[in-house]
Amino acid sequence: MVHKRSFNKLQRRIIRNIIFKNAYIDKYEGEIVSRISRLDVLSLLNCEGFDVSLIPDIERGEVLIDCRGKGSLQNAK
Repeated sequence: MVHKRSFNKLQRRIIRNIIFKNAYIDKYEGEIVSRISRLDVLSLLNCEGFDVSLIPDIERGEVLIDCRGKGSLQNAK
């Protein structure tokens, strides 16, 4: 029996890929910085059927991932 993937997880992956494809990678600071906002992600999706609550509330210039683990899209431990 094959494990069926969740449609919710697929939407999360698509949204995350859009965010990181439009991000700036700063090699000197060790950061990945957002170049788009939540509204930009909504306009890039332009698809019906996406759960809007899955899109994180990000802004332009926000640090998504950094080397210290304090980025907005990193898991807080």
